[in-house]
Amino acid sequence: MISIPQLPAALRYPGAYIVVDGSQAGLGGDIPAVLLVGQKLATGTAPAGEVTRLAGVQDAINKAGAGSMLAQMAAKYRAVDPALDLYMLPYADLVAGVAATGTITPTAAPTANGTLALYIAGKIINVAVTPVMTTAAVATAIVAAITAAGNDIPVTAAAVAAVVTLTARHKGTCGNAIDVRTNLYGETTPAGLALTLVAMTGGAGDPVPGNLSAMLGQQRWYRYVALGINDAATLAAWHAESQTRYLPPIQAGFRAFTTFRGDYATAAAFGVTKNYEHISNLSIELNPTTTWEAAAIVCAAAAPRLVNNPVESLEGTPLPGMLGVSNHDWTNANSLLFKGMSLMSVAKDGSCFIKRLISMYQFRPDGSADDAFLDINTAEVMERIRYEQRIGAIKRFTGSAAAKSNEGYRPGLRITTVDDVRAYLLSLYQNTLLREYGWVQEYGYYKDTLVVEQHPTDPSRFNFADQPVLLSPYYILAGVGQFRKAV
Repeated sequence: MISIPQLPAALRYPGAYIVVDGSQAGLGGDIPAVLLVGQKLATGTAPAGEVTRLAGVQDAINKAGAGSMLAQMAAKYRAVDPALDLYMLPYADLVAGVAATGTITPTAAPTANGTLALYIAGKIINVAVTPVMTTAAVATAIVAAITAAGNDIPVTAAAVAAVVTLTARHKGTCGNAIDVRTNLYGETTPAGLALTLVAMTGGAGDPVPGNLSAMLGQQRWYRYVALGINDAATLAAWHAESQTRYLPPIQAGFRAFTTFRGDYATAAAFGVTKNYEHISNLSIELNPTTTWEAAAIVCAAAAPRLVNNPVESLEGTPLPGMLGVSNHDWTNANSLLFKGMSLMSVAKDGSCFIKRLISMYQFRPDGSADDAFLDINTAEVMERIRYEQRIGAIKRFTGSAAAKSNEGYRPGLRITTVDDVRAYLLSLYQNTLLREYGWVQEYGYYKDTLVVEQHPTDPSRFNFADQPVLLSPYYILAGVGQFRKAV
């Protein structure tokens, strides 16, 4: 007898009763959600510590404040990826925090008309100078030009005599990584003019991460996260949250992307102390783009690629909006890949591309080296495999009875057995994960090692242990050319 639970067994009234059941018809197709995490300004209308959906860049400006970290992150993200749903988690500056400062000091006055090409965070500020200007007048002109450039510049400026003081718009360590330089693209400093630049420094006091579980909730699955705040305490908090969400009962983890600005020594020292399998930290060396904008760019470049196919190599993926001047050399770059730091490449024209995105996971609990979660793809594809297994099982087995084996039950009865679960997992692996998606391989090994059993003390539960063999992203071809001069 076919089981139709929606119709009562005690039915005698004449008629044709046909239940339409869509439980097996769904094909998925959701839009993954991306979360931008960063600091807002007091002018932003969004309450701090509450996730909010973004309707666009202007919405981010309204909610986080013009010139804020989050407004700039949203602009950079949407310039790369227009498709995925975008949310933000805003933090107010720490009240006890300190904003980073730097100085620009004209030390010699110009002797000819010209334009000073000043760059702050890679954004050009053109300052017109004339030979009648004193150094103090040049300082005043620099302040006026920075102010006129608008909120997109991540600093404000003020002049006292011939010293321009730059102050980061946000308190915290984020301001220490704001790049200040002249002649980024080989421009010429006006004749006679000389400047002394003191890098941004002194920023301290980052927002406290807070209770991430409560702030994120469990109603929405944030698949990808761009961390504009990247201090050690923040990364540690998001690492803990990533592990919680990756495991049951939530089973809705995320990949987080952040960036680090510094030379090889500082990047290596930072990376080697971390061990985070769901966080990818891109070393941007000493290039001009702010760390928060760079995090949004990397997330926007990587997320759609991972959605489309989580096992494909990300090498060569463009990073539009990232400004590149220098690369780590080969030796240092290779070393950083053993210290939890990801890499980008810089072309001759300054455009940037992903070289390799790895996770910050490096060690087993005993401290021995472990590359199980080396590439960020690994945690991603295992998350996706689990999702396929879960959703398929829910569609196929929910509402059925459980039996250890089929002892001759009538066709149509909703009874799930050990063999049913095994057959489902094997079919999913071979026909969907392997043949259709191309995420896995070695079906024979998977079949031989798959174990399914009914729980010995809870007959309503089936346990299984499987060993999927993943495809890896391609990165290296190695060979040897044994030449001969005669044969």
